[in-house]
Amino acid sequence: MALLPNVSMAVKAKATPLAVQRIQLELLLQKTGPVRILSPIPFATPLAILFHLNAAAGYPLVWLGLFYIVVFSSYLQRRKLEAHGPMRDDELASILRGRVRDIFLLGAMWGAAPWLLSAHQSVEDLILVSVFIMGAISLGAAIVSTHHQTIAAFSIPAAVGLVTNCMWHGGPVGWVLAVCMTLYLVMTLKWTFQQADLLEQSLSVRFEKEDLARRLAQQVELVENADREKSRFLASASHDLRQPLHAISLFTSVLERSRFDAQSEQTIARLGHSVRMLNQSLDTMLDISRLDAGAVQATLQPVPVHELFVSLSHTFSGSAEARGLQIRFRAPGDLVVLSDMQLLTRLLGNLIDNAIKYTHRGGVLVAARSRPPAVDAGWVCFEVVDTGIGIAREHQQRVFDEFYQLANPQRDRAFGLGIGLSIVKRLSSLLEHPVALTSKPHKGTRFRVWVKQQASVPTPASARPLDTGIAQAVAAMPADRKLPRHVLVIDDEPASREAMALLLSACGCTVHAASDLAQAQQLLAQNPIEAVVSDFRLPGDRNGLDYLLALRNTSPHLRTLLVTGETAPQRITDIRSSGVPFLHKPVRAEQLLDALAG
Repeated sequence: MALLPNVSMAVKAKATPLAVQRIQLELLLQKTGPVRILSPIPFATPLAILFHLNAAAGYPLVWLGLFYIVVFSSYLQRRKLEAHGPMRDDELASILRGRVRDIFLLGAMWGAAPWLLSAHQSVEDLILVSVFIMGAISLGAAIVSTHHQTIAAFSIPAAVGLVTNCMWHGGPVGWVLAVCMTLYLVMTLKWTFQQADLLEQSLSVRFEKEDLARRLAQQVELVENADREKSRFLASASHDLRQPLHAISLFTSVLERSRFDAQSEQTIARLGHSVRMLNQSLDTMLDISRLDAGAVQATLQPVPVHELFVSLSHTFSGSAEARGLQIRFRAPGDLVVLSDMQLLTRLLGNLIDNAIKYTHRGGVLVAARSRPPAVDAGWVCFEVVDTGIGIAREHQQRVFDEFYQLANPQRDRAFGLGIGLSIVKRLSSLLEHPVALTSKPHKGTRFRVWVKQQASVPTPASARPLDTGIAQAVAAMPADRKLPRHVLVIDDEPASREAMALLLSACGCTVHAASDLAQAQQLLAQNPIEAVVSDFRLPGDRNGLDYLLALRNTSPHLRTLLVTGETAPQRITDIRSSGVPFLHKPVRAEQLLDALAG
């Protein structure tokens, strides 16, 4: 198999000169068309008649007759070639030889002109013939300048006949004309040969570029096919990986809610942490592939910075506190930007997460301020400043590459996979929010993100102060969720179905489990079901989304929840647009219970 590309390249290497020969021959045939072949007759006829009248001899008429025979023979050959139709590759050489022969005969006739037009030439006659032949060589060489053979076939016989005749005539005029004609022939051949070489080189470059473009198009197609296959593989692999991980996550949650001895509880806690880390790694890697595939689309809308910072504080205050760090959020309460809330949260969240991971003491400041009118008017600058290890200048561009991490040679999973900043770069490009980095080793790092400012919206006065106490401003989630008493769980994966049933049962729900829609319909008819939780992929022609949409029409009192491991962009779009609440596998127990509690 490894030899195939070399064989292909060898075939193409032979095909390119053949294509050049074809174009050269086509140009020659265009320049020496039937009408142009007859064009020398108006020049040769009066010349022969003039010498015949002056010399009262028959040689000029003999020359003119031979000239007519050569011209009309070439004309008939050209007509025959025109009627032949498209040229095959194996015919190119023979057709070129035929044209060279006809051109040589025409050049030979001009070379014979000085000898046959007048046997006893005067100086005036010699000069007149020289002018005609030099004009014929100039025009003829330019017309047939596609090949070296055709140039030589016409120019050399015509010039040799004139040079030898001038030398035979002798005298100062004859020798001067002979020398000048020789120099003229050499210069004409050199110039026209250069034109032929330039044409051949231009055609070779053209076909090389076309061949390169074809190969590039093939490579692009291969890359696009590989990318599509990669996306399909990731979607399939993601679903297959999420299924068992979903069950593991729920089983672990059940264990965490049970009572064991201290050593067992510690082991279960470590198991839960490992499952969450695995889930986070899977989500992160899939985010990269979805961003590269263009599956993530931004929806720009006004985003209140206060609301954004409340969400970020709620997410990161705990992890900062666990590391003994201070985290502060500062921004005017009425500041609004134009962005995608979810994607901007992810962008800033990755910067904050990165700052917390690489800061050992001190803290992290997250600030937003509108720029003065003289500087970046109409933009809001978000800053994430830390007192961490800093980044040396030579590493500041590479930190945005995938899997590139500083101060983590052992690949400690506590520092993540090294993908966070690469996602920041992709989100920055997608949202058109420029990102800048300044840093000094051992002193800290400052990331800046510029977002277009939007007209302010009214903000409650109680929400406007925004500083260290922002975490206290976030309302806590109520501990006593009001879960439905009877829940129907539909999932064709036994492990996922059992894990969800076990978790909900532990929380006081009566669970009715079904592996397909037919069984689900029977359970729904026989039991006072209050909520239905369904997987997306189910046996048969209908999926879980279609079933839940139908239930919402026939039984609007039922709570519905879709649980899916799908990552294909089109399916995710369909699910979002349906309005059915959904969760992505693997689902954490808290997510599932919150969704069922409404």
